Amino acid sequence: MGHWISVILRRIHVTCPRHLASKTGDAAARLRIWRVLLITGFLAHFSGVCICRAATYEIYPASVDSQEEFERLANSLKPGDELVLHGGVYSQNARRAVTAKGTPAQPIVIRAAQGKTPLLTRPADNIDRHNNIEFVDCSHLIIRALRFQGGSCGVRFIRGHHITFEECEIFETGNNALTMNSGDCDAFVIRKNHIHHTGLSSSGSTEGEGMYIGCHSGSCRTTNTLVEANYIHHLRSTSGGGNDGIEIKVRSYGNIVRDNVIHDTNIGRKYPGIFVYGGGPKVNIVEGNVIWKAGEGIQVVSDAIVRNNIIFDCSVTGITAAPHAAVSRMRNVTIVNNTIVNHPRGARIRWSKASNMVFSNNAVYCPGSIAIDASGIGAAAFSANYITGGLSGAAVDGSRFCDGGAISEAFVEAGKNDYWPRAGSRLIGNGDPDFTAKLDFNCSGRKAPFDVGAYQSQGRAVNPGWKIQTGFKSCLGHKDLRKVADFDDDPVRQVSGTR
Repeated sequence: MGHWISVILRRIHVTCPRHLASKTGDAAARLRIWRVLLITGFLAHFSGVCICRAATYEIYPASVDSQEEFERLANSLKPGDELVLHGGVYSQNARRAVTAKGTPAQPIVIRAAQGKTPLLTRPADNIDRHNNIEFVDCSHLIIRALRFQGGSCGVRFIRGHHITFEECEIFETGNNALTMNSGDCDAFVIRKNHIHHTGLSSSGSTEGEGMYIGCHSGSCRTTNTLVEANYIHHLRSTSGGGNDGIEIKVRSYGNIVRDNVIHDTNIGRKYPGIFVYGGGPKVNIVEGNVIWKAGEGIQVVSDAIVRNNIIFDCSVTGITAAPHAAVSRMRNVTIVNNTIVNHPRGARIRWSKASNMVFSNNAVYCPGSIAIDASGIGAAAFSANYITGGLSGAAVDGSRFCDGGAISEAFVEAGKNDYWPRAGSRLIGNGDPDFTAKLDFNCSGRKAPFDVGAYQSQGRAVNPGWKIQTGFKSCLGHKDLRKVADFDDDPVRQVSGTR
């Protein structure tokens, strides 16, 4: 009897009063809900069973209000509860803030109804007045398949931990799209979100970052967070704050940024597709991303592994690895197995006074411009980088830097963004095994002899995986093969001397 009662309670759907009032037979519906609650409570009392009453709430849009039904219900959710939004427009003209605290065993879920696309928005004159939504001190919360249009910031997380934000859309914001810069955040999963057309405010200078993670001063940190398989594009900024695709600020650490598609972070200002500062006790990992039409494709200062990325057609550099005023020390940077094509400068490296730095197995093809612009690299480890284009501060020596040959001979069809190694390419089989990433851009395992660049061809003439295009990236390999540490048990191998 006890098991039967608990199953019944878990299946109760509690519908909001306003929605009931708008439907025929609303009184009868309310009576049925209360009758079920009373009967099950009565049975539970006399059976001596302790029942956890997780509820599912289903809501529909209401008229524009200062505090809408969604906000009231979201703030009342208990561990295990689920709030389901049906299709339509949920508009609100005052602050919209949610605090929802689940548990590891009973997370709270806020999601779209199956097959529906609910839109949370604001009146047009609110674009500079309020953020679209703020999640304040939330924990063990899942937010899924909601659309957020407008607001100064689209989605702001003010502190929080163990939060999954997935399959959502954030667009047409006045400033940036998603921010985590108002207190410490830990153990987030930000996955498969579509973020686009930010920085639309016209009242003054504005930023337009896709994701702003951590505080610029390092006073708040984001840690142990996965930013995976998002699609981010057309970001605008008119200020020095920028329009980076994904920016992870100083002292934030233990984060993984992988398999994201990022392009056109160059509207108004030209900022990086991905920028990781470092300065924390653990590294951040940037892997398997594809970036084009950014300022810098990837900018890294300290404490990072940058591997298996494909970066092309950026207006400043493919990768910048250089000091920044916000970071006191440059250390522990590993840049391996990246494909970097058609930039004014392929890689700009400034590593004077840096320690434990690696640049290996990269394919840098910038014909007619500068492939490598380097200084202070004497103490760093360089090997098996295949280069086409000019070099400043370095030279082709057959070991650290090798002649990559013509771009047409290196890749299947670079003009159509197909950077799979062509048969006979100098990239095939010439990688340094000491610094080879275990997986490639397709998330497939690498086997000796190892290739240079983001792909491992394994004798195949064509790419069997995802083709570079607008939209979300899919992985060919099994993601469970991915490990935070790619070099033995330590994500950053200790390096001494010059290689």
